[in-house]
Amino acid sequence: MSEQERPAPEDFLRMTEIQESEEKGQLKIFLGMAAGVGKTYAMLEEAQALQKEGVNVVIGIVDTHGRSETSALVSGLKKIPEKVITYRDREFQELDLDAIILLKPDVVLVDELAHTNIPGKRHNKRWQDVLEILDHGIDVYTTLNVQHIESLKDVVHGITGVVVQETVPDLIIEKAASIQLVDLTTDELLQRLKEGKVYLPEQSKIATQNFFKKDKLTALREIVLRYAADKVDRDLRQMEPTGERSTLWRAREKFLVAVSQSPYSQKLIRRACRMAVNFDAPWIALYVNNERILNEQDSQQLTKNLQLARNLGAEVVTIKNPTIAEGIQSIVRQKGVTQILLGRSLEKTVFGTSTYFSLPDLLAAECPEVDIHILRQDKDASYTKKMLFLPFSHIPFINYIYVFLFAGLFTLANFFLAPFVGYETIGVIYLLGILLLSLFFTKGPIIFAAFLFALCWDFFFIPPIWGFEVSKKEDIALLVLYIMTAASTGILVDRARGHKEMFQKSEETTRLLYDVVKKIASGPSTQEIFKSVKEELDRFFKGKFEIIVKQLGNGLKFDDSNSLLTNDMEKNTAIWAFENGKEAGWSTDTLPSANNLYIPLKGFHEIVGILVFKPDTAKNLSPEEKNFIYTIGGQLTGHIERKFSEEETKQNEQLKLMERVHKTILDRISHEFSDPIVSIQTSVQILKDQNKDSLEVQKIDNAAETLSKILTNVLAMAQLSEGLVPLNLSLQDVKELIHECCFNVKRAQNGHRLNIHIDEKIPLIPIDFYLIEILLYNLLFNAFEYSPSDSTIEVEAKKLDKYVVISVADEGKGIPEDQLETIFEKFFRLPEETGPGMGLGLAIAKTIAEVHKGKLKVENLPVKGAKFSLYLPIKI
Repeated sequence: MSEQERPAPEDFLRMTEIQESEEKGQLKIFLGMAAGVGKTYAMLEEAQALQKEGVNVVIGIVDTHGRSETSALVSGLKKIPEKVITYRDREFQELDLDAIILLKPDVVLVDELAHTNIPGKRHNKRWQDVLEILDHGIDVYTTLNVQHIESLKDVVHGITGVVVQETVPDLIIEKAASIQLVDLTTDELLQRLKEGKVYLPEQSKIATQNFFKKDKLTALREIVLRYAADKVDRDLRQMEPTGERSTLWRAREKFLVAVSQSPYSQKLIRRACRMAVNFDAPWIALYVNNERILNEQDSQQLTKNLQLARNLGAEVVTIKNPTIAEGIQSIVRQKGVTQILLGRSLEKTVFGTSTYFSLPDLLAAECPEVDIHILRQDKDASYTKKMLFLPFSHIPFINYIYVFLFAGLFTLANFFLAPFVGYETIGVIYLLGILLLSLFFTKGPIIFAAFLFALCWDFFFIPPIWGFEVSKKEDIALLVLYIMTAASTGILVDRARGHKEMFQKSEETTRLLYDVVKKIASGPSTQEIFKSVKEELDRFFKGKFEIIVKQLGNGLKFDDSNSLLTNDMEKNTAIWAFENGKEAGWSTDTLPSANNLYIPLKGFHEIVGILVFKPDTAKNLSPEEKNFIYTIGGQLTGHIERKFSEEETKQNEQLKLMERVHKTILDRISHEFSDPIVSIQTSVQILKDQNKDSLEVQKIDNAAETLSKILTNVLAMAQLSEGLVPLNLSLQDVKELIHECCFNVKRAQNGHRLNIHIDEKIPLIPIDFYLIEILLYNLLFNAFEYSPSDSTIEVEAKKLDKYVVISVADEGKGIPEDQLETIFEKFFRLPEETGPGMGLGLAIAKTIAEVHKGKLKVENLPVKGAKFSLYLPIKI
C-alpha cells in the first residue's frame, strides 16, 4: 500500500466513532429557518406514522403553542408527564429525563433542542438531556431553528441584529443521523404570522421587529438551505470507502485557532468551526499561557472560550510558553497543522501598535508551509475592559504606592551621597534601584518607577536643581537614555523572573507527575497507592481528593471511607459521572450544585472508577490544572485496569475449571436421560410401523416428546445461566429459519393451523441459528399448548426500523394483565396450568433474545389470545 493510499488516522477515528454511534440512539433533527414553519407539526406527523408501524413512540416534551392543527397530532401518542420544578416561587414544566430512560421507548419526541433548563435539573441545556437519552440507546426526534446553531450565531447577528442567547453546539448536529428540512417561502410564513398561526398578537408585534421581516427571513432561509445541503454533502462523503476518501486533499487539512481571554475569541472559534466542518477536517483550539496574570473577569472569559471550543468539537490544547509565537509553532509542528486562524485586535496599546502586529510575521517566517488567516475583530460594546493608562490593569494599585514610597526613601539616601559623588553617579544608583524593584514587581510598577526616578533625578540632582529644566544638551540625552535603559532593563529582569517562575511551576508539575507514577509503580498495595497519590494531590491543589473504584463486574460501591460523598446528592452525581463517562458536579454544566467535581476514570474498554475533587475555594480550576488532574487520572486508570486484568485472569482460570466440571455433569445427565428417551421414541415408532398405533402408544409418544423438550430446556437454561453457551453468529435467512422450525414441530401441532407471513424485504441478520431455533420452538409449543386444537397460530416476520420482528400469535385465553411482566421468570406457571412442563420455555426464550442484544415482548390481542414478538437487531 502506497503512502497516498494509506488511510489517515482521522479515518480510523471516524470509523470508531461511527461504530460507537450505531450502539447508541439515533438523532433526527427537524430544521427550519424560524418559528412557525411547521417543524413540530412535521415531527408529530412522522411520529404518528411510526406508531402505526408498531414503533413505541412517546412524547417527552412538545409545545404546540396553542395551534389546533398541531394539538390534534398529539392525540393518540403516549406522553411522559413533565417534571415540575419550582424556581423563585414559580412552577415550571421540564423534560423528565429519568422517566424516559426508565421507560426506554424506541423513539422519544423532544421539542426545542436549544432550550435552557430551569436551575435544579441535572443539565443546564436540553441538548445535554438529549445526549444522555441517546447514550441509553433511545432514538430522539427534535426541532431546531437555524439561528440557534452555535457556529452561525455571528452570521445571524450580522443579518438580524439579534444576539441569540440559546445555542446548540455544531457537534450535536453533526451527530444527527438525519436532518429533515422543514421549509416555507418567506411570503407563506409572513402570512401565517398575520393569521396568528405563529405567535399570539402581542408576540407577533415583537417578532416583526426582530426576525420576521422579509429581507431577514429570506437571508435566514438561504442560510438554512445552504447548511442542510452542506450537511448532506458531508454525510455522503462519510459513505465513501475509506481508501478513496483518504486520497482527497481536504482530509489532510488540520486547523488551529489561537484562543485568548478576549470575548472576540468566541467569534474566532465559531469561524474556525465552520471552516473545519466545510473542509471535513479536525481542528485545534490553542491557548498559550505566557504567564500573564489574568483578573477574574478575563479568567472566566477564557474558561468560557475554551468550553465553547470543546462543545463545538475542537481538540482543546493549553501550553505554557513565555512567547505566544513559539507556543503556536510548537503545536503546529507536533499536530501537523496546515492552517492557522488569528484575530487582529482593533485595540491599540499606549505605543499605538496592534497587539497582534508581529505575530503573523513571526509565524509566517517560522512556518512557511502553513496558511495563516487573519480575521478582523469588531469592537464588542457589551465588553468593557478595565484599563489604566498603562496596559497592566491586573497589577494591584498598592504596588504603585510601594514604588512611590521606595522612590522617596531612595531619593533621601541619594541626598546623603550627593556631596561625595556627581549627579551622573546618582543616575547609576537610580538604575540600581530599578534592578532591585525588578526582583519584586512586574512591568507596570517598573515602568512607573523608571519615569518617577527620572523626575526625581532631574528635579533634585541634575543642574539646575529644584526644577525640571536641564541646562546641558548632554544631560537631556542622558536623561532620555536613562529612562529607556531603566524601563527596558526592568522589563527584561521581570521577564527573566517570569520565565524562571514558569519553569519552576513546570518543574513542580513534572516532579509531582513523576512522584505519582513512581508511587503507582512501586506501591505495595492499591490502597497504599491511592493514599499516597491523594496526599500528593491534596498538597499540590487547594482541596481534597478521593478515588472511588468500581467493583469488578459491578458498579460503584460507597462506604464510610468515601468522606467527600456526604449526602445523596453527591453520591448520585458520582453515579451519573460513572455511568455516562463525563465529568459532573462543581464548575461543570451537569449537576453544578454539587460540592465536588467528579471526573470519570476512562480506560480503553470501560470506566473503572471516579476521581473526586473538593475545592477549598470557589475559584475555578485553570485549564492547565484541570488537564493535569486528567493526566493523573489517566495514570490511575492504567493501574486500575492492570489490577482488573489480573483479577479477571484469576477468575477466568477458576471459570474454566468450573466449566469443565459443569460440562462433565451436564454430559452425564444428558447421557443418562436422553438414551432412555430415545429408546422409548424408537420403540414407539416401531409399534407405529407395525400398525399398533393405539391410544396408549400415542400417549407414550407424547410423554416422550414432552420429556425430550423438558430435558432440552433444562440443559439450555443451565448453560445459558452460567454463560457457557458460545454465541456462534452468522448471517442467516429468517425465512429459512421459520420454515424449518414450523416443519420440525408438525408432530406437536395437534390440529392447529399455521399461517406464515414473511416480508420479502427482510435482510440476512446475524444470529445463532441453533439458539434462535430453540427460542422459536418454545414459542410455538407454548402457542400449541395454550390455544384450542382447531385454532390458528399466526407466525409473522417483518423489518421494523433497525430490527427484524418475528411474532407468534395464538387464539387462546391470553395472559392476565398483572402477570405480563412475570411470565418470563424461571419456573413461572400460570395458576390454572395443569399440563406438563417446568415453566422454563419462556425464560429460555427471553435469555436467548437478550444474548442476541434483542428483546422479547408479550401482549394480549384485542379479541382473544396473546402475541409474543421477538426483536432481533439487524446489526450487532
